[in-house]
Amino acid sequence: MIKAADISGLRPVKPVKTQPISDAPDFSPSAVQRVIDVVLGRIRSGEYVPGQIIVARDLMGELSLSKAPVREGIHVLVGEGVIELLPNRSARIRRLSLKDLLDFVEVWGAVGGVNLRLGSQYIGDPDSRRRIAEALKAIQRTERNRIPYDFFMAIAHLHSTLADISGNGYIQAIITRAHFDHFHRHIERMFPGAYWNEHIIAFKRAGEALLAGDGDKAETIYRNHMRWVRDILVESLYNKQRQPNA
Repeated sequence: MIKAADISGLRPVKPVKTQPISDAPDFSPSAVQRVIDVVLGRIRSGEYVPGQIIVARDLMGELSLSKAPVREGIHVLVGEGVIELLPNRSARIRRLSLKDLLDFVEVWGAVGGVNLRLGSQYIGDPDSRRRIAEALKAIQRTERNRIPYDFFMAIAHLHSTLADISGNGYIQAIITRAHFDHFHRHIERMFPGAYWNEHIIAFKRAGEALLAGDGDKAETIYRNHMRWVRDILVESLYNKQRQPNA
């Protein structure tokens, strides 16, 4: 028979308080998100341009963070196609090729059209109608100064507004992961360009259908417009491939 151990003289051990890695100082999810927000904000403002080197040590100093959250934030954006890692272990804002832009337009032409159609179903709600109308007016206002990036960000705001109104979680997720600010820093070099009138007219027509509650028409107008944009990109890609040393 095994005798029980005599523990009468032992003191209870005080539990050791552990701290999850995610809650450790300087490496919380919020710290990583700060890094992501700063990088995206600088792309949006034009401070970071495609191809620009990201110096992790500079971000560490500016944000008063250690290497871990800065590295994690950079790796998140690598996974989402905004940043690319270089062989020397540095990183830079990823340059999108014409093929990348074409692929994006192909997908968003379909998703964006659905987004307009779904949003139109809520046009009878006064608050939803007001928000949609304001977003459409913001697009038309960009014709005054004709700053390409402002035009594209106004379009992005319309899509975000429509997705929020319809509550479609899948479209909301695509918008979040698409990083329009990064994409638009590339597309602004080509559009609207000489095509301001075509862009403005297309969104005016799509907006009128949207406000009239005709989602099918709004979707068709938008998809046709995006096919036109795609055709221009295809032609540009073809011409580039024909160039020597392309």
